[in-house]
Amino acid sequence: MLSDMDKQVDQLLLKIHEGDLASNKREQVIRELVHAAATRFHETHNEEEILDDALDREQVESTYIGLGLAVPHARVHGLQRAGIYVATSRDGIPWPTEEAHLITLLIVPWENPEVHLQLLSRIVRWRKSLTEAELCALAESPEKLEATLSTELEV
Repeated sequence: MLSDMDKQVDQLLLKIHEGDLASNKREQVIRELVHAAATRFHETHNEEEILDDALDREQVESTYIGLGLAVPHARVHGLQRAGIYVATSRDGIPWPTEEAHLITLLIVPWENPEVHLQLLSRIVRWRKSLTEAELCALAESPEKLEATLSTELEV
């Protein structure tokens, strides 16, 4: 029998940002990804709350994980399921001390912090398993990136 957490992970929404990011500044990239994710996930009524939480977290501590990966994230009251919205940047986005080439916006229900931790852990583990060449190859194909992440996150 699936736990509530497993059910939420099974219902995870995953979308890949297609095309170039409009900005190369961290805060503007987060704004762009939140807007795109809210639209794609039909959460436009929660867009401001998602943005506020993601930017607040970034102010407290950078969400840059290492290995070119940044994971801005937000926990939002009333969400029915978690969502991950992924963008890549060939040139990199300055993220306080390093450049992020893979930006993974994670949006999770406030009511279930375990899903947040589980997904964050899976994203980091997946990124650590990739070589730079593999990541570059995936960044060139949104379809391959989505398929690979779907498998890794068991979406």
